[in-house]
Amino acid sequence: MTGEWTALPVGFVIATLATLVGFGGGILWMPFLILVTHLEPSEAVVTSLVIQIGGMGSGSLAVIRAKKTDLSLPLYLSACAFLGVPIGVWWSRFASADSIVFLLGVFCLAVALVFVYTQDLVDTPLVKNVSLKQTAPYLWLATLFSILTGLLSMGVGDFLVPILRNRLRLNMESAMAACLIVMTLNAALAAALHLALGEKFATGVVLWAIPGVLIGGQVGPRLAGRIPDQTLKEIFIYGLSLAGIHMMFAMPGGH
Repeated sequence: MTGEWTALPVGFVIATLATLVGFGGGILWMPFLILVTHLEPSEAVVTSLVIQIGGMGSGSLAVIRAKKTDLSLPLYLSACAFLGVPIGVWWSRFASADSIVFLLGVFCLAVALVFVYTQDLVDTPLVKNVSLKQTAPYLWLATLFSILTGLLSMGVGDFLVPILRNRLRLNMESAMAACLIVMTLNAALAAALHLALGEKFATGVVLWAIPGVLIGGQVGPRLAGRIPDQTLKEIFIYGLSLAGIHMMFAMPGGH
């Protein structure tokens, strides 16, 4: 296996971006693990999940300490998300990873475009908290998107952040904080299920990546409080677009 040491700087960058804008790190880790470290897709999924537990777990501790979100929201979303994770883990044993990653790249671009063209409700101010009643109509989406966590280590934040921001008018910082906690819990469940099925992760890559993601997981949330909401929204859009393009055209078997 080559390029293991590169997981350290890459881990710092990915964890900083992920905790800054609410990405699931898997959207960036999967191309890196397959193209640079040359892992098989199944091993890359589990490796990505284990790394994300460290990075997003670090970020989650930071946002909880800073009280950037009401814990009832991420716990409520997590309860629904847990229903989808086992489905994704089961599906991963039968699906073609290359073709699914390509389709997910297309989907990521679509989500970014929706975020671009969805108009802000200018007469409705952004808020720091939303009630569970307001969240209820969107809970099924947490279950649906969590299938991707079990399948390809994709985080639900890639898809839930736009919903929380544009539909529920939650400010970006609060939306990202809530999604970080959900993604940490999802990654832990998905990793446990994959390992229980006898799948392996790349120990060397994980050992190099963990220090980077632990540091990046602390840096991202601190930067988030100092960057304007609109700027965070633009970072999210550009980052998701680049990740989608990369998955579409750079993955093995891509076009």
